[in-house]
Amino acid sequence: MRKMAHLFPGQGIQKVGMGKYFSRTVENLLMAEDPKLLEVAWVGPQEELNKTINAQPAITLMQVSLAEDLDKPDLAVGHSLGEYAALWEAGVWDLQSLYKVVKARGYYMQELCPDGWLIALRDRESADFVVNAFKGRVFYSNINSQRQVLVGGIIEDLPAVEATLKEERIAYKRIQGNKPFHTPYLEKASKAFYEFLLTVEGKDPAFDVYLNIADDVVTDYGEIVKLLAESLAKPVDWTRTVAFLESKNFDMLVEINLDPLLAKLTGQKVVLVHELATL
Repeated sequence: MRKMAHLFPGQGIQKVGMGKYFSRTVENLLMAEDPKLLEVAWVGPQEELNKTINAQPAITLMQVSLAEDLDKPDLAVGHSLGEYAALWEAGVWDLQSLYKVVKARGYYMQELCPDGWLIALRDRESADFVVNAFKGRVFYSNINSQRQVLVGGIIEDLPAVEATLKEERIAYKRIQGNKPFHTPYLEKASKAFYEFLLTVEGKDPAFDVYLNIADDVVTDYGEIVKLLAESLAKPVDWTRTVAFLESKNFDMLVEINLDPLLAKLTGQKVVLVHELATL
């Protein structure tokens, strides 16, 4: 049998109309728990869907819909939010518990984080420069590849940061959203989310799930809960996940998504879930 890993992307892939990819099971859940989210996923508006409290459960439930009939992989990984669908696939939570977890995660990240920004830079050297120039104010958020590094901070520092980047002729791009996710500015959200997770019943994973913050497979539910909460306030280093995947010599990597995203950041051959039927 082929050795396979499933890859689940994170926030940012939400778009109006994604509701048509929801399975009947997911639709039934939302009709009972959150009919407004079901409507927003179908018809928008996009601004409402982009809100973290809506985007996170919508993305996760779409991933559940795409993965629920697949054979279980040998390993599941996720980029930030994607780790929650990976854990669901491994049997850590049932669908209703998963929905409650990602809804709460979205709420705490949206409400308990100051307004801010994320900027994408082209290399680690540029990111190091900005973080050091604004030490204690600007932090790493995502290291997606050697060519895409995100840093973030609070809104009042943005004019000075942009002025410095322009003065140093460092190319950058503002990222959609107004929160400095995966930085120490989410410490309050992290603590609140941990207290919430302690109330949610879960199981140890039925197969391997790699958590980026741990830089390894984690098998104990109590440890998973602790790490998930901590990860809100710490950067995501996707390059570590890529290195882990490379070390395990998988025969196939499958991205659980409608369009390639992690495939572009992984540096290995990755197929989309809908392509499996043709292989």
